[in-house]
Amino acid sequence: MQGYTLTLKGTREVADGTRLFIFDKPEGYIFQAGQYVALTLPKLVAPDPKGPVRSFSIASSPFESEMHFAMRRGMSGFKQTFWQMQPGDTITITKAVGFFTVPKGDLRPVVFLVGGIGITPVRSILKQAAHEGSTRDFTLLYSNRFLKDAAFCEEIKPLPLPHFRCITVLSQSDEVCQPINDERGYICVPMITKYIDDIPGKLYYLVGSLPFVEAMEKMLIDLGVPKEQRYKDPFTGLRGVDQK
Repeated sequence: MQGYTLTLKGTREVADGTRLFIFDKPEGYIFQAGQYVALTLPKLVAPDPKGPVRSFSIASSPFESEMHFAMRRGMSGFKQTFWQMQPGDTITITKAVGFFTVPKGDLRPVVFLVGGIGITPVRSILKQAAHEGSTRDFTLLYSNRFLKDAAFCEEIKPLPLPHFRCITVLSQSDEVCQPINDERGYICVPMITKYIDDIPGKLYYLVGSLPFVEAMEKMLIDLGVPKEQRYKDPFTGLRGVDQK
């Protein structure tokens, strides 16, 4: 599979323990908002049984001149290596793949059910939609333990999308709820019915940890959402990628 070399330009913190890595974009590199790549580090600073390759959703949008990836801090050899990268260091990525994309020919409203760092492909989709002047109806229910864990939250909320709502869902916060679009606990049926009408008539994008995605899918099945209207992208712990 063809590889593309990317050079790190810089980093910035986007949540507590979460960092955005900003790379140059290879000339002619094409992808769709919501897709992912296999990413290879040239050398690990510590052993990692899963090796130097992981799958990563692209956090930037196709119209942007840079490529962004985001990661929570961790103790694996892969994460330690990534976290220590400095401007000028390089990685290799494959061609972008995946079907966690919004079909342009289907204009039904879109609902994102997102857990934690699963926000990365959704950021890509929403920023691209704003860039294209989309008038589609988007609703985002974004689940985290605390507000400080919610990567890109303050960047996404003001996007110039005329029919967009971002609802923060905090499972462990004891802070008082804001008057609108702010919830405590976990995404559940009463929460869905509060914010979503005509539930079976929309497209649903589920992304986060595998248990989160499984719970969201079960809930949607119980609510009568057909399989073809459910798009899934489970983040299985920055899973290793078969290099064959």
